[in-house]
Amino acid sequence: MDTYNHRNDNHPTKANERAERVARLLDLIERTNAAIERHTNQESPDQLAIRQYHELRDEYVLEFADLVRSIGLIVQVAPSIK
Repeated sequence: MDTYNHRNDNHPTKANERAERVARLLDLIERTNAAIERHTNQESPDQLAIRQYHELRDEYVLEFADLVRSIGLIVQVAPSIK
């Protein structure tokens, strides 16, 4: 499998490992978006939980962006999601 130069030693170097990590990150981002929506729509929204979920989502998005940058993709977050 081909490899790529990465800035984080925790990132996978093989294409199939990157693909698995990208899929996992997409799943984590979707789940975190659902948690943000769930907490936002509560009768009394928990602002601390919402902020923490946003921070967690940002970490996932940054890792995702770092992984796909190696194949020439740039990640842009939609304003309505953030």
